[in-house]
Formats: sequence, structure tokens, C-alpha cells
Amino acid sequence: MDNIENKNEIMLEDAAKITKLDKDNATFEMKNGFLSLTVKVNGEEQVYDRVFLHRAFPHELLWEYISVTGPENNEVGLIYNIDDFSSDAAELLKTEINRKYYSPVISEIYSVKERYGFSYWKVRVDDGRTLNFTMQDTFGKIIRIGEDSAILVDVDGNRYTIKSILELDKKSYRRIELYL
Repeated sequence: MDNIENKNEIMLEDAAKITKLDKDNATFEMKNGFLSLTVKVNGEEQVYDRVFLHRAFPHELLWEYISVTGPENNEVGLIYNIDDFSSDAAELLKTEINRKYYSPVISEIYSVKERYGFSYWKVRVDDGRTLNFTMQDTFGKIIRIGEDSAILVDVDGNRYTIKSILELDKKSYRRIELYL
């Protein structure tokens, strides 16, 4: 029991050491095609040639609570709100997050065909393109987000978003209804 309590104390202690990143202590820029960070912690400047951004709440808070990690997945700090940075820095951060979390929005479902445990989808996305993708374990790979949205994950890990299931046309709704 003491080991568990000690482990919990260490975890809480680590959580208390999270560095809040904002315009006063952090500078983000692109270097050699990668997002880099210079941060001042306790008066010392640390430079990270490559950092990665991760949303803590990817479906609810798009621009708040962004974890910044280094190349070895060690957490460097936490951005409480991207708007805490200058407009140029905020735009750079938003571009990087949008690149990581890119997910075409499905506006119409043309067909869904099942064979041998796979489903083959043909859809139109919001920019007008027609995409084809394959899902395995279709029931498990359609993730409901709230009452009316969903994310579909294909066999390659790509994500596709349906912003409003109820706003799909009748044919598209009938094609996905079985899996909801």
C-alpha cells in the first residue's frame, strides 16, 4: 500500500511541475521544416529543435490545453490557450495542429459495401473530392462524438469526420445508420 501512495505522490509532484507556456516564456518558430521551441524555465533558456503538439481534449477544446512534447515524447510544457500568444505564433501553432489532426469532413456517403469483415466506403468530402477508404471492425471504428457527430477511422489510421449525422441526406444517413 505504501508503494501505491508513494507512486501517487510522485505523480502529483510531477503534475505540479508542468511548465505553462505562453508569450512571456516561449517562442515557437519553424526551423528546417520542423516546429522548434525556445523556452525560459527558472531563468534558464532551453532550446528544442523539434517539438510536437497534442490536444488534451481533441474534440471539445481545439485551441486550449495543448501539450508540447520533445522528440523523445517527454513533456516540455502545456499551452493553456493558443490565444495567449501573438497572432503570428498562434497562427503557426494552429497550422501545425491542423496538420496533425487533419480529418476530411464527409458531406455525403455514396456507398458502403461489406466483404469478409471489411467495409469499403465511397464518400464525398467538404472540398468536393470523392474518397475511397476501407474500415475493419466498422462498429468499433465509428466513434460517436456527442449526440450528432462521429469520427470514422480507416485501416491506415486516417480519420474522417461527420460533423452532423442528422444533417446528412436521407440516402447517406441510411448507409451509416446500421453502424450507429
